[in-house]
Amino acid sequence: MIVTEKSHLIGTMRDASGPGWNSLRLLVKSDGMGFSMTDTKVLPGAVLTLQYKNHIEACYCVGGAGTVTELETGEKHTLTPGVLYAPNAHERHEVRVDGPKPLHLICVFSPALQGDEVHGPDGSYAAS
Repeated sequence: MIVTEKSHLIGTMRDASGPGWNSLRLLVKSDGMGFSMTDTKVLPGAVLTLQYKNHIEACYCVGGAGTVTELETGEKHTLTPGVLYAPNAHERHEVRVDGPKPLHLICVFSPALQGDEVHGPDGSYAAS
């Protein structure tokens, strides 16, 4: 059984961040589960353009408010606690924070992340 306490991950290689976001990697590839889980915060004022070419993801909002826009179609979806979004065809998308609080997401990635990845120039993580 794997038991992880969030406070023990702060300041380790599983505590990743980049412009406008920070993410604690709760489960990573070395845990052997076949997927990873992150506790991610997108910071107020941030606009992230993302496209996970090498992974699929699902993000569940547990706090804050934001918008995810499908960049190919322009369709916008409001993110509030209780809403999940999953770019299931590697869609290029934009995540924007609406309001003064961080957008707090619990995210699952497959294949699993190593733990220290940051977004490349195209908004993706390298293949693991």
